[in-house]
Amino acid sequence: MTIEDSLAYANGTLGDGTVNKNGDRNGHHGFTHNSNPGSMSVSDDVGIDNAERNFSFDTGTSVFRNDTSCRFAGGGSNDKTVGSVDSSDQFWTGENGSRCASYTGTVKWSFASDGRLVATFG
Repeated sequence: MTIEDSLAYANGTLGDGTVNKNGDRNGHHGFTHNSNPGSMSVSDDVGIDNAERNFSFDTGTSVFRNDTSCRFAGGGSNDKTVGSVDSSDQFWTGENGSRCASYTGTVKWSFASDGRLVATFG
């Protein structure tokens, strides 16, 4: 399985700002292995302010490359990434990495000329 070029933003928060604590909480993580013990390729993804973890991979042999995790709203847990992680990744471990400055402000959504949904911050 491959997850690439994706944004997970504020998962686990309902439209009215509340959080349903009765669910399995997978939707509260940005990116998750969801108990898949296999190998996944996770690259060029951004997780921002998801209710639990931005990246939650507790088991498996996944390969992570060029992923970014940011917290601006507080809360949440440190990311968990079991597998191959290198210096191209910036995961949340109590503080934001330098790349997170690119993701501050209000998120604005628009469509690119090729039909892709694009998020900009500011």
